[in-house]
Amino acid sequence: MKSGLYIVTLNNEELISVNANDPRIADKCIKVNRVNCKFGKARDLSIRKRNYDKVFGAENVNFFPLVALDEMARAERLVLALLSEWRIRGATGRKNEWLTGISAEQVQKIAISALAQSGLSFQCIDVSA
Repeated sequence: MKSGLYIVTLNNEELISVNANDPRIADKCIKVNRVNCKFGKARDLSIRKRNYDKVFGAENVNFFPLVALDEMARAERLVLALLSEWRIRGATGRKNEWLTGISAEQVQKIAISALAQSGLSFQCIDVSA
């Protein structure tokens, strides 16, 4: 699959560490469940989905590729700036890409709108294909 931007939602009720697959740091990291979603970028969306499956369990992961584009880092920064108020702060105080208080659908609308206005070249990914 292509590189691009994506959204992840979860099905689990119980909180799971975003680094549950690394016992050395799992307890120190933020924990998320079905009320959270994540907006991010990936060089290979297929590999990124498999990574989430390993951390949270495939049965808990809903992975939604949004757009394919080359300028991923710039696009991600642009959208994350608009999502600032919903970003979760980690133990260090740094804002994370995990979000709370906003739906995946709202994130998608914000992201597509921001990209359309940015002048960046992108292609929407039809996940039903």
